[in-house]
Amino acid sequence: MNTNAGRKLPPLMKRHPVLRLVLEHAAVGALLGLVFAVALLAFDAHGLRRLIAESDSGYVAFAMLAVGFMVTFGSLVAGGAIMSLPKGDDDGPGGGRRYRLQPIPVRARSSRRSSSIQRDWH
Repeated sequence: MNTNAGRKLPPLMKRHPVLRLVLEHAAVGALLGLVFAVALLAFDAHGLRRLIAESDSGYVAFAMLAVGFMVTFGSLVAGGAIMSLPKGDDDGPGGGRRYRLQPIPVRARSSRRSSSIQRDWH
């Protein structure tokens, strides 16, 4: 099923589907952040609505709150979308090539010297 039916995409979005994926998910996350900021004010969590309403710069305070949540939620949702993309070079579940590493024993020489710190503790 074609989800882009009836939608005209800019040429940049047609050439770079990953960019479209990131921008769409960032927009959804930003919308969720705005909803969360409005919900905080609607429920008056910790007296936040009262604090903003009584402030001289209430609109600026709300804008800073909303933009902060929008950037945070947008980044989280876009990052989740990127992390869920499959890699093209995967040859199986869990990642790329498998290397079998075997430990090699290495001799280490130690010389027993007593330092001033060791003498202080004994």
